[in-house]
Amino acid sequence: MSIKTVTNRITDNLLNDDFRQPFLIIVLSILLSVISLISAIPHFIDAPDNTYVLAILLSVCSFLSLVIILLTIFLRKYHKIWGHLLMAIIIALFGYCCWDGGPQGFIHIWVLLVPAFSFVVFGIYEGFIICIPTLILMILFFWTPLNDYLYIVLRGHADQAPSVDFKLRMTLVYLVALMVGFLAELLRHVAARRLKEFTDHYEYVSMHDSLTNMANQNLLARYLQDISDNQDKYHNLGCLFVDVDAFKNVNDSYGHLFGNAVLVKISEILSDEKNAFVCRWGGDEFVICMVDIEEDRLMRIGEKYRATISACSFDEHPDFHITVSIGAVILPIDESFNFNHVLDLADKANRAAKNKGKDNVSLARIKSGIKQVNKK
Repeated sequence: MSIKTVTNRITDNLLNDDFRQPFLIIVLSILLSVISLISAIPHFIDAPDNTYVLAILLSVCSFLSLVIILLTIFLRKYHKIWGHLLMAIIIALFGYCCWDGGPQGFIHIWVLLVPAFSFVVFGIYEGFIICIPTLILMILFFWTPLNDYLYIVLRGHADQAPSVDFKLRMTLVYLVALMVGFLAELLRHVAARRLKEFTDHYEYVSMHDSLTNMANQNLLARYLQDISDNQDKYHNLGCLFVDVDAFKNVNDSYGHLFGNAVLVKISEILSDEKNAFVCRWGGDEFVICMVDIEEDRLMRIGEKYRATISACSFDEHPDFHITVSIGAVILPIDESFNFNHVLDLADKANRAAKNKGKDNVSLARIKSGIKQVNKK
């Protein structure tokens, strides 16, 4: 797999929280170890008497970062817990740098920038919650009497205390980093929400008929595939294939607008049955599916559809009358169950209904052929 392919796959998934958050936790863990190590070099040079403390700190920090990386990779579903642990390490490291670093230990300049990533990793609200402790530490060590006590009373080295200019610059850097992280996450949040709206709309349009808002063939195929994938939950599938009789004459005699109104009315009648999956197969054809249904009940539902549609009226043309032919089939849900098999059997039953004079319900038996049930 090429680097370009990997890069494209990563960038395509960065708006997905399930991928983005674990990925950024891993990146941030690596970044923490690398930056801590590189930035510590001047501290080793300027403060050789205190190198063992910093060495222990960096070792612990690197070890914990490695642990977080492994936990995030192998226990991905708990990534928020590992992310919170990482941010706790960052805050603790920042507190140590404020306490021990002084102007010469500029490792904390990098640590100031890292909390800004908390917005991108955890979102706007948690990002602020995580950044607050870091801000409190900065205020305590830089802008309260604790600063004087730390460097004058406790250590006796007032010359090592950070200058006002340094503290001001560090505070501004932190606030800028915080705002950059917040704005970056805000823009990502808006983009992700718009993308989700567009994706949801596109998926809905691709799975539903534009005229009746019923499921189309794509959603029917998904529905049947879901049943096939869960064969242990279901025993059989009942299917009704509904075809409007002589619908071409409706369009030719009354116009396509009225023809559309007829299809909408029929779709509303077909949708009245609870626990039924209703699909507009195309044109004037509809498919209704019901799991775990008995033959008698399927035929009663088919007859109810036929009678209700035959009795419906339209205000535009009070004398208008429409009928449907309905093919019915029940088949077991087993290894041979598939989309084409279901529709082929139901379609055969529907053609038999039309051959028998239309306006009737026909049952197709898998082994014994087609049984005609003519009810007018």
